[in-house]
Amino acid sequence: MPLFQTKDILLAFVKGFFTMWQLWLFLGILALIKLAYLLWNKNRLVKSGIYEIDQMDGLTFEKYLEALFEKLGYRVERTQYFGDYGADFVTSKDGIKTVIQAKRYKKKVGIKAVQEAVAAKGKYGCPEAMVITNSFYSKAAIELAKANKVELWNRNHLAKALLSIKKDSPITEVRQEAAATDIQQVTTENDVCVICNKPVSEKVKQYCLSNKQRFNGNIYCYDHQRNRKS
Repeated sequence: MPLFQTKDILLAFVKGFFTMWQLWLFLGILALIKLAYLLWNKNRLVKSGIYEIDQMDGLTFEKYLEALFEKLGYRVERTQYFGDYGADFVTSKDGIKTVIQAKRYKKKVGIKAVQEAVAAKGKYGCPEAMVITNSFYSKAAIELAKANKVELWNRNHLAKALLSIKKDSPITEVRQEAAATDIQQVTTENDVCVICNKPVSEKVKQYCLSNKQRFNGNIYCYDHQRNRKS
């Protein structure tokens, strides 16, 4: 190709590029807006409380947990939404990979969730598995999880993880406490006042759990809360 034709083509390209600068600017602004929205949405999900979680659908809950674990310093790998083989996402930290099964339930989570988590360990080559719910677990699910070394986070453990973000306390403390806790006891005895054994509402229970420094992680009814120092 002659040199003068090559120059003409380059000049035409440069001219066309600069005549379209408004379009490039518009596309750039759109990309920045999309990025800003994604960052804002992820930050909003991390800061949402346990009662906001109760209003989420299943997919939003999964995305919320992804953002939570990223905030905690984990690398998160999302699985496909359909045909995920029992793993909603996979976390990794310090060379250890864990499959996560998320269950946003109004009722107790049964053994199926634990079975799926166990199966997903082999599918994704993970040595550890975890099921996380905003609710609690059935007795059968707890026993099966213990037998297969599946870590369970119930509503109380999830609330403590939320507090660990706000207070910048190590997540390892939350996981160790969850592993050491008799989960069946949490789902029964922690629903009553530790002094008078009076049943308390979910709102009263969560208020006590959200003020650990005042109540030392115990549950008190409304009358006995007033006797505790602020």
